[in-house]
Amino acid sequence: MAKLGIVTDQCVPDGGFLPDLCQPRAVLAVVVGAQLLALLLALAQPLEADRFWPRLGMWSLAAQWVSLLGIAGLCVARPGLGRLPVVLASGLAIAWLLLLATATTLAAACLGLLPASAPQIGWLLARNLLLTALVSGVILRLIYMRHAGRLRELAHHQARLEVLQARMRPHFLFNSLNTIASLVGSDARRAEEVTLALADLLRASLEAGDRLIPLADELALCRRYLAMEQLRLGDRLQLDWQVDEVPSVARVPPLSLQPLLENAVFHGIEPLPVGGRVGLALSLPVPGVVQIIIDNPLVAVRTGAGLRMALVNVRARLAGHFGAAATLVEQAQGDRHRVRLRLPFGPA
Repeated sequence: MAKLGIVTDQCVPDGGFLPDLCQPRAVLAVVVGAQLLALLLALAQPLEADRFWPRLGMWSLAAQWVSLLGIAGLCVARPGLGRLPVVLASGLAIAWLLLLATATTLAAACLGLLPASAPQIGWLLARNLLLTALVSGVILRLIYMRHAGRLRELAHHQARLEVLQARMRPHFLFNSLNTIASLVGSDARRAEEVTLALADLLRASLEAGDRLIPLADELALCRRYLAMEQLRLGDRLQLDWQVDEVPSVARVPPLSLQPLLENAVFHGIEPLPVGGRVGLALSLPVPGVVQIIIDNPLVAVRTGAGLRMALVNVRARLAGHFGAAATLVEQAQGDRHRVRLRLPFGPA
């Protein structure tokens, strides 16, 4: 078992590499696996029609007894084993199963189900212990390989989300600096107010990282962003904010709504000399789903390399956190451009 862990002194919390064996699916898998093992062991012995079924019954009883008691013990000990190095936790798990195999063999001998002579009992005990060690070692190895694969997948997934988040911040920062630069010469007071608002926005976004944050916090950041844009655009930017009640358990990635509002202002308001209205409406169309619609005037689309970066990145980050349960759809409806976002939510 020396090769069971990639890093032998690494401790893995929360149960470590062992799965939650208390779940009904895990118990069913163990029962089926133990029965298949008993069938293979019965078939491996000389085929005698009158002794096959008794042998299968004996192997089934022993395998089910050891496996069910084994997962019961591992289920109870899982939190403690998760704080130990992988190799030590694996050794203790195998030792527990060997103890059960020993007790089962000796109990069968005492009940007269095994040959009564001491040498025969000793040989059967050695055989059962070797068999238990081999089977449990292989199973634990497969479990660990599956666990290591999940950790690699999680690390790759987290790195991808961090890259997407890192790409969003410069996009937001550069546009905000352009806003400040446009005000410095014409209105120094407004430029100062926008700079202070930008500092608050950056502080909020940098503190969040790429973990999920409450939807209410993201909406508050959006309000600060729109207030900053109103300082720059004045009466040209009109807001229609329809948010009655925000579910307290709803979570979103940070900077997931703000780039959509930024697109609405950049593409729907700035090209119009008289400006226009940007709307944000939040609703709960079905239980467990929050819907957010952002709309703006539909005007000639600007061109540029970063035109669709916000939509692409936000959509990718939502998929990374929620999978297919989250959707982001844009469409033209009359003289308005709409972006509809749907997110699942549940207990925090």
